[in-house]
Amino acid sequence: MKKFYGGLFAVLLFFAAQAQTPYQRVYTTLNTKCQNSTCHSATATDASAALKFDGDQDAVYSAIFNVSSSYTGSVNKHEKLVKPQHPYYSFLLRKVAGASFDTDLALDANEGDLMKDTSGQQLTNKEIEWMRQWIMFGAKKTYGNNDPQPNYQIISDYYDNPTMTFLPKPTKPAAGVGIQLRMGPIFLPPNGQIEQEWMQQQEVNFPFLAEIDKIDGFMNQQSHHFLLFKFSDSTAAASEFNNRNKTMALVDVTTLTTSFDGDKQLTASWQDDAEFTLPTGTALFWDQKTYLDMNYHTKNYNNTNVLPCDFYFNVYFKPRNVATIEMKSSLVNNATLFLLQGNSTKDYDDPANNDNVKETRYIWSMASHAHKYATDYDLYVRDTTGGMTKIYEGFMDYTNDVDLGYYAWDHPSLKYWPEFMPVKFGKHNGHNAGVVARTTWNVTEPFVTFGFTTNDEMQLFYYMYTERNPLLETGVTETAADNFNFTVMPNPMNNSGSIVYTLDTKAKVQATVVDVTGKEVAVLSEENQDSGTHRIAISDNQKLSSGIYFARLTVNGTTFSKKFIVTE
Repeated sequence: MKKFYGGLFAVLLFFAAQAQTPYQRVYTTLNTKCQNSTCHSATATDASAALKFDGDQDAVYSAIFNVSSSYTGSVNKHEKLVKPQHPYYSFLLRKVAGASFDTDLALDANEGDLMKDTSGQQLTNKEIEWMRQWIMFGAKKTYGNNDPQPNYQIISDYYDNPTMTFLPKPTKPAAGVGIQLRMGPIFLPPNGQIEQEWMQQQEVNFPFLAEIDKIDGFMNQQSHHFLLFKFSDSTAAASEFNNRNKTMALVDVTTLTTSFDGDKQLTASWQDDAEFTLPTGTALFWDQKTYLDMNYHTKNYNNTNVLPCDFYFNVYFKPRNVATIEMKSSLVNNATLFLLQGNSTKDYDDPANNDNVKETRYIWSMASHAHKYATDYDLYVRDTTGGMTKIYEGFMDYTNDVDLGYYAWDHPSLKYWPEFMPVKFGKHNGHNAGVVARTTWNVTEPFVTFGFTTNDEMQLFYYMYTERNPLLETGVTETAADNFNFTVMPNPMNNSGSIVYTLDTKAKVQATVVDVTGKEVAVLSEENQDSGTHRIAISDNQKLSSGIYFARLTVNGTTFSKKFIVTE
């Protein structure tokens, strides 16, 4: 493709742009810098060229909005020239930006040159960023008075004085086994502790019907949370897209759209950088074309500088296996929350507790969520007799196994049950069995209600679960062969034990311990061994907490596994 050249109207453009709408600003840039007769025809009202910028605003908009690219590689990436809410799947943006602006917008070798003006210069970073923000906000020709839309002053302030740095890009997964998705950048103004909660759709295309066994999330440290929802289908995604008037949603107490509206289910949640590696034998089930809803709650603690916020998530996938058990999620919130000034404690049931359909859910992970007035947040299981057992202590930092002595509402801990905790839900003998949240607040205002800012309050918890116990069906399984077997003794063990096995011939042996997710937690030995009976110790040095593990022996390249249990 030929280069894109431009005119010399920078001064006029600056003054004329001050009163422009978001699309008019994009149009002016394209019209004055990215068109001339040697590249794009000057007759934009006919169909003689695939892409024209010098016609009227309607003609240019029709030529780029949701229009397919002519490059095969771009089409294979499911791109459009401008794909609303998808800047990283918009070929036009990549043509004006390139890797020098952002490596996520790099051009492939066969996609031609960058658009440059007549002096051979790339568009300015501010011009490129404005186009990216316009696309993120739905690439609309016109925005209603209440529609969220890009703010030129904030973008200009940032690029005139880029004091706050972008979130460093995490390493992308290898091609064919994973993809990296991104929400951002979102620019927060420097008004001192301003917070915003944004929602944006994301379309994901896989080469086959996929199962997702790992998602890694990376976020700004100033962030409050990131929620990832999956729409049931394209119709549900389109309905929500239209409800938001085809743009991103800024969620606060004045909007009609909330994080929980629409036909969608929670897939994962982050309140800090975290790696979600699902237990072996389980996975998230996503369609070959999946529609996601991303919710990012961010906060700018700086009262002088604009903050750029990003969320990256690496999604690892493989072809769907009929034996895999689906990992599901449940997001439970008390939307009718009303708290008066002073101390108060409230219990809130998972609605599934009141379901007439009895079921057992095997819980793998769980976390709580509240705002700044919360002083404690515990979670209980109510059994079929009405008895209550605490399963989640709000004061605990489960990652570091430390009792903090207080509830860290801004970064509440995530607890895992590697052995999958069975919980019975539904009505049993007049009792609502299931999970119950018990939260305590100390409110300093006359009253607070449920809301999305940290000046409001929440009583929300979520958990990930399966409907069948993977350890009894799939998961990490024991393997052996007719000519080789081994044992772990004692089993269960308390503080120490041993792996005992016999080799018929000399062999290279590696001994490791993995948890039920398949994650390696200890390397016990790796050496060449003679024939005969051998014993490898599993001791306190491995620091195995209580739970289910698998001893793995790899003998001359062949791996065998044996399940064992560590008790308190």
